[in-house]
Amino acid sequence: MAYATYEDYTALYGDGALDEAGFTRLTWEAEHLVDAATTGVDGVRKLRHAWPADEQDAQAVRRCVCALVDTLWQLDKAAESIRKAQALVENADGTVQSRMVASRSSGSESISYATGSAARSGTTAIDAAVSDQTARARLLDDTVRRYLSGVPDANGVNLLFLGRYPAKLEV
Repeated sequence: MAYATYEDYTALYGDGALDEAGFTRLTWEAEHLVDAATTGVDGVRKLRHAWPADEQDAQAVRRCVCALVDTLWQLDKAAESIRKAQALVENADGTVQSRMVASRSSGSESISYATGSAARSGTTAIDAAVSDQTARARLLDDTVRRYLSGVPDANGVNLLFLGRYPAKLEV
């Protein structure tokens, strides 16, 4: 069962957002993140076991997945921009290193490279998450918490409760 559809996504983010193929590609990762956050120590995947019965709670799950897809897309776009802005530079000793291009000129071929903190840090949470896996995980976890905090499944168990599932499971 898909937690969110492309129609859910375009209703929230508009037609200028990610295309359907990209949405489909990123949905798996987004749903995996939601499953990881909503699976307790006993391995019960709350959303697969007891999808929220209340429409507002189900909408919170759909919005969470769509927000994660959009964040993952922004991360992909930022990483691609960084790759395009990098250049390989050959040092005097023959080693090659990747450097961030700060500016380029056409006449007389002048290229300036970013140095110091300008070459290492971004100005947004997305920029920081592209270069730091801890920041990426924090950004994605914060998104899940923002949408799913206080949201129960059909049995009234909070989706983010990570203990043993207190409701009886029907086999």
